[in-house]
Amino acid sequence: MATMMKVARTAKEYVKPSSTTPPHLRNFKLSLLDQLAPSLYAPMVFFYPMQNTQNLKNEPSSRVKHLKQTLSPFLNRFYPFAGRIKDHVSIDCNDAGVEFLEAKVNTRLGDFLKKPDADALKHFLPVDIESKKMGMDNLVHVQTNTFECGGMALGICWSHKITDGGTVSAFMRGWSSVASRSGNEVIPEYGASSLFPPTDSSITQHALKLDTDRTSTKRFVFDGSKIAKLKARAASEGMPKPTRVEAVSSLLWKCATMASRANSVSQTLSVMSQSMNIRRRTSPPLPDTSIGNLVGYYVAKMEENNGDHITHLRDLVAKQRQGKTEAINNYAKKLQGNDAYVVIRELFKEAGSLLRRDDVDFFKCLSTCGDGLYDADFGWGKPIWLSLVSLGYKNTFALSETKKGGGIEAWVTLKEDDMALFERNLELLAFASPNTSVLVMDEESQLLKQLERSLIFDDPSDNQTLLTW
Repeated sequence: MATMMKVARTAKEYVKPSSTTPPHLRNFKLSLLDQLAPSLYAPMVFFYPMQNTQNLKNEPSSRVKHLKQTLSPFLNRFYPFAGRIKDHVSIDCNDAGVEFLEAKVNTRLGDFLKKPDADALKHFLPVDIESKKMGMDNLVHVQTNTFECGGMALGICWSHKITDGGTVSAFMRGWSSVASRSGNEVIPEYGASSLFPPTDSSITQHALKLDTDRTSTKRFVFDGSKIAKLKARAASEGMPKPTRVEAVSSLLWKCATMASRANSVSQTLSVMSQSMNIRRRTSPPLPDTSIGNLVGYYVAKMEENNGDHITHLRDLVAKQRQGKTEAINNYAKKLQGNDAYVVIRELFKEAGSLLRRDDVDFFKCLSTCGDGLYDADFGWGKPIWLSLVSLGYKNTFALSETKKGGGIEAWVTLKEDDMALFERNLELLAFASPNTSVLVMDEESQLLKQLERSLIFDDPSDNQTLLTW
């Protein structure tokens, strides 16, 4: 019988910037887009095998120490993340620090990666992402999870009040470059609040249905070769080259809608909202290292409740592209004008009206594909796998790219009865594999297996020492 995985926390401290934040930088203003962001955490976990079997007992603890030591000087530049949310307008950059937890896991990394589990991933995180108070105080929490084999799961939660996918990418690239001494310094830009000034009046936050009752979350993997075939099927004369995210998200949307409509004949409209990075879509474009919630949203609609409108994947891809184009023209470029608040208010008003309708299925898609997160090398190699962690909200698709081969992984959350139909959809299964082992996907799996086999000790005292940290 397999041993139930347990994650036991062993230490907690706050890592502070190595230099005091100057007085003139103490009051960090949120942008209008930050104010509208939901009060929750953006959680991710990065998995690192133990690359060196020499000096086994000291190596894992030295990696944890190295992370803490390099986080401190890194926070000098990323100083708002060591502060505390003050109110709906600002962050107090008081150098209170980043919460840093350490934990031990009573299994091997390779065993977990054989069949990743959405609920088990949450145990690697430093905070309860389902808490009603999440994202309202500390801006970053970190937890190192050391497996019996010496491998590590690095779980991080960023407050959504200052963080989007681009910000996560800048944070990870910056911290890892300091840790690995790569010389690829990341200089954060903090100009979002001047471009999108905050409002002092009360403001309605993002209109999301945060429904987690009776939902099911499962992982589906699209390898690069299958995505190439999927893109070919989704192509049309007017749109000959759909992106991989457009093709995958449209297929997920189609199959999820089919499942929902099979379980409830009353729904006549299916809508999908997808976030997009607006840094390069504003005029002039913003640096990739701009910090904050620099995202826009576009909506695609699948109208009548009949098979013709969900038969052709190319129609859904075209609807997505149309929604994106309209959003760029009518949203991203207007945000920097004097009527930014009016533009956003109208966008949220439209989304809110759709969300309140009982005859509408509202799907939400987010993607970190292309954000370069697999480059997070802290000095012992790039992660063997990284994963978004599902918040369990109904009708969501969370997409991230595979380490190699141009593939995409999707964590899909649907109502339980919808998932039962969705996961058996033959069109979906023609392109996606349910919860493929990470060890099968990654070319470094043989190295990982060799490393773990080397952890069979002749000296039982050494084995006991490792297992009882």
